[in-house]
Amino acid sequence: MDEQRKKIEIDDRRASAEADGAEAPLLEEVGPAQDNSAETDWQAKAAEYLDLARRKEAELRNALRRGVDEREHAVSNAIEALIHDLFPALDALAQAAGVYPATPEGENKLLDGVRGTLKLMKKGLSKHGIEIIGAVGEPFDGHLHQALQVEEGDVADEQVAEVYAEGYRIGDRVLKPAMVKVVKPQ
Repeated sequence: MDEQRKKIEIDDRRASAEADGAEAPLLEEVGPAQDNSAETDWQAKAAEYLDLARRKEAELRNALRRGVDEREHAVSNAIEALIHDLFPALDALAQAAGVYPATPEGENKLLDGVRGTLKLMKKGLSKHGIEIIGAVGEPFDGHLHQALQVEEGDVADEQVAEVYAEGYRIGDRVLKPAMVKVVKPQ
């Protein structure tokens, strides 16, 4: 019964193809072509969905990475803003602690309190990746130091001779340059 239907379909196609001036397909060409086209459509759809899934996975990974980067940037900016607000207090504490540099610890309770507070604040800053810039004897760097005074001396390279106010940086970004006196070679 099925063979008769196929023959009728083929005869109908031949008749319509001959009317159009084309050759009619043979029985062998009709059967397998229909099966292959269904399989090819399925494979094309599967490849399309796989490609779509891979694209969506990549978009999700990129969105997650952007979220992490934005969060880290926001935290860094918040820490930087806080540090900028604390600079005047840090400088005032450092100046107060430096008023009597020769006073030994334990002799003046107020001075000990100021020194201890300054030490605690610096320790807290270092916990959050803030580095202190400005130590006597280190090489002068125009990006890290601001020279308030320059004098000549017996040195091979320019170096910091005195620190008036410490500077701060986080990573490679300088938040505040150190205010220093520089000694340069004669």
